[in-house]
Amino acid sequence: MRATSMALRVDTTDFLADPIGPATVAAALVQQPGEGPLLWAAYARTHCFDIPGVTNPGCEDPERPPPDLVVWGPAPDCLAHRYVRNVAPLSGMSRWLWTLTPHRLALHAELAAPSPEPAQSGFLARAARVGGGLARLGRELAERVAEHGLSFGANVADEPVALPTLEPVAEIPRSRIVGVEVAHRDAAPVLRLRLVDRSGVDFLVGMTDRDECEYAAGLAGGEPPLRPGARVEWVAKLAEKSRKLAERLVHPGEQVLLAATTNYGYAGVQLGRELRLPHVPIGRVPELIATKLRWPLPAMTSRRSNGWLDDPTIAFWAQADRAERDAVALADMLAHTRGVARLVVTRARLALVAATKLLAAPPDPDPPLTTVLELPPTRIRRLVAEFAGRSLPPRPLLRLDFTDGSTLRLRDPIAARQAAALGDR
Repeated sequence: MRATSMALRVDTTDFLADPIGPATVAAALVQQPGEGPLLWAAYARTHCFDIPGVTNPGCEDPERPPPDLVVWGPAPDCLAHRYVRNVAPLSGMSRWLWTLTPHRLALHAELAAPSPEPAQSGFLARAARVGGGLARLGRELAERVAEHGLSFGANVADEPVALPTLEPVAEIPRSRIVGVEVAHRDAAPVLRLRLVDRSGVDFLVGMTDRDECEYAAGLAGGEPPLRPGARVEWVAKLAEKSRKLAERLVHPGEQVLLAATTNYGYAGVQLGRELRLPHVPIGRVPELIATKLRWPLPAMTSRRSNGWLDDPTIAFWAQADRAERDAVALADMLAHTRGVARLVVTRARLALVAATKLLAAPPDPDPPLTTVLELPPTRIRRLVAEFAGRSLPPRPLLRLDFTDGSTLRLRDPIAARQAAALGDR
């Protein structure tokens, strides 16, 4: 699995400790006259040199994670080496920010800030230590008590996710960039930036699939930022396990097509011209056994167009013209159950399934799991995977288009992989 700060299991996705995405941060930094639109942005911590005569202390260590980028060229003092040789490792959890525009490739350094210690007694920390099982996750949610000073990485409960402070370090003018393309380093796909003197930089930055690199190359060439069909191969095994696990959540003999994870995060709804973030249910929802929610709040930048794509606190996004649309009904329940309700699509229905212990008035008899919302499959017009946004690695999303014109997106790599596999059948 790729090196990442998010928690991802076969049954749970949790992005709450992630930083805000690099494209949102970069958009506020690259505003020179004639700059043009932001094409893509990526965080990086480590780099190695593939240049004859240039040493790489520690880069040959097999225990070390892959570098975020590889600087290559024919000899020392080539352009790529000249631009990057003075980029020293950053302390703590700081990052470099690489940003591509039609005008330049810019490099910024994040100023060091103290990293709060994550709370070890919180719901998310405890949930990460217990085994799988939706019922146990529901019990954890029901038993959770309010905690003060709860932190998720650098994000703090009850406070908006903050943008880091950065300062400019270097830039490569676009006139010295020959092209941006997909290439391979050994067997791994990379996003290759070539310079006029036959040197360049290979960006890995967490990308492990050719689809991801092709999407990034498309962004560099000015293609539209949405590209359906993402395979996200790095999560394929988890996706198949998730689908098989979901077979225990449905009726005997019911064929599961797709099973999303429980997904900790808010729902956002664009309802006509009204932006609801975080979304509060509009329709009828069951009473739950739950305490006050203590998550970080969405970033202020998430109220901008597509700003939610880079926000680690937002797991679901619905668009509709009226409150009674299907996507809004699903967003209502996902917001109300705090992402614990799990989306399952079968040949017979679309269902949101949750632990019965979560309900204040459980059904009688009391099964371990309860379907809290159900729609016939004929209400789904399209179910696809897509990459979205201008941050690298790109965000794999599951997108459901309904026959009533509404749309729901889930930030769920496992569900996105399953949807992509459906398209391959």
